[in-house]
Amino acid sequence: MPPSAILKTLNSNSAQDSLGYARTVAVIIPFYQKKSSILKRAMISVLAQRLPVNTNLHVFIIDDSSPVSAEHDLANLPLQDNISWSVHHQPNAGPGAARNRGLDLADTAAVDFVAFLDSDDEWLPQHLHDAIDALDQGYGFYFCDHTRNEHGSGHAVIDALKEKGTRLRQKAKVLSEQGPVFGFSPKALSAEMITEYLCQTSCIVMRAEVSKGHRFDSDLRVAGEDHLYWITLAIHDVPMVASWRSNVICGEGLNIYFSAFDWSNPASIDRLGHLLLMSEKLKAMPEAVGAAKEAIEANCIRKRRGYGFLFTRALLKGWRPNLTTLKKIQRYDPLISLRIPFSFFIVLLNRRKSRDW
Repeated sequence: MPPSAILKTLNSNSAQDSLGYARTVAVIIPFYQKKSSILKRAMISVLAQRLPVNTNLHVFIIDDSSPVSAEHDLANLPLQDNISWSVHHQPNAGPGAARNRGLDLADTAAVDFVAFLDSDDEWLPQHLHDAIDALDQGYGFYFCDHTRNEHGSGHAVIDALKEKGTRLRQKAKVLSEQGPVFGFSPKALSAEMITEYLCQTSCIVMRAEVSKGHRFDSDLRVAGEDHLYWITLAIHDVPMVASWRSNVICGEGLNIYFSAFDWSNPASIDRLGHLLLMSEKLKAMPEAVGAAKEAIEANCIRKRRGYGFLFTRALLKGWRPNLTTLKKIQRYDPLISLRIPFSFFIVLLNRRKSRDW
């Protein structure tokens, strides 16, 4: 469906208020799966949203050359007057590029809010209502807690967020004690956002104007593209909301990132390479360096050691690491090829350092 047709659909489906104005949320779902019914579960959770009055949804499903057809999973879903969707196909380019396509479509459709949902995740019914309620109090970016299988609260294992945000309360405005829900002035979360991965992609809702001029870095195809995006917003003038309400269930469909933590999996080299690349990119961003220089430098050292160790280990085993990733890193660190063997021996002498990767 072309953008002009999407805009016409949004206007014709509007649940308008007395002034003739309804707000629209663009939901962006990058889709690449090898099993059917995963996208269907995500879409059912979208259809179950308890939306604020006069709110419409349009779901942009970006089919990143998925082996399973998105249209197959969408068949027979119930139609609703204020919820529509469209599927957009593209050559395989990774989740960041797929989200960028969705952001471009959302810009053209002139929506009010943008929400991200991975195709293997699900929202609880109150997710968008809670997000919009928080954003309407003068904020541009919202994220909430999530659960992943048996692991419980995601916030509970993040230093800055655990214990219901005790560490952050002193610099927050308490929007609600139910959760709780905290509001932060622009740049207040810069250091925390750089130091830790505070928010899962499916937990994010933001005002559409926040995304103007900001896109996911397509260099970071395997890992880090979402984290760098949130950091970019945090170090600029975007007031943020953190909610401890667990409104998202993260699944495990085809998840390239989480499948790449096994040293026996060659994808682990690529994952660490892309995380090193993200750290190198942060070193080139003055606002990020000003917010957390020591953390960026320390993380870069850890990721370089891990990448160097696994890269050399792969060569010794007769594997061929992805040289494209190495070339990307060389643009920021021309000496990386010389550092790799030294990193291998440093880690070999102290294997405990691998816990920090």
